[in-house]
Amino acid sequence: MYALVGHVVEVIRRSQPAFFDYLVRMPSGDLVELAGADVVEPPRLLLEEYRKWQDDYLGWEYIALLDDARLAQLRMEWREAYKTLAKLRPDLIPHRREGVQPVHRVTITKTTERHKNYSSNGAFIREIDRYFWWLKCPCGLHEVAESSQEARRRKGEHDTPLDD
Repeated sequence: MYALVGHVVEVIRRSQPAFFDYLVRMPSGDLVELAGADVVEPPRLLLEEYRKWQDDYLGWEYIALLDDARLAQLRMEWREAYKTLAKLRPDLIPHRREGVQPVHRVTITKTTERHKNYSSNGAFIREIDRYFWWLKCPCGLHEVAESSQEARRRKGEHDTPLDD
């Protein structure tokens, strides 16, 4: 059996019957719908975000900023990734604790736009890279900054300060 390598574009959920599929873009550009059980390592976006929080020494109580649907998604992704641990220690599954204030953690992603400028006589081509910094917070903040300093300044203004 050959393994297929592709990029998951969309998670398809159906309620009748209850199951989910992945829409995968193959290297050839074709879109293929695969059953959830056939995808060996599906993307777990919330779990990756949760791991970033853990890298910042934020505990389980900080998931209070997630709404019920996103919390259920995080719990499902955690159970998929840690099957044995979920059976042995169900208390480690991410859960919301009462009385915890939401924490804002902004992630900064740098993207590049490349433009080609041609000289008037066609003698040379100049490539110009234009950088953007995207700010994203689980509370719904989506912004773009023109410089890394501005992105860090906005992140500092929006983030909840960590108590040391």
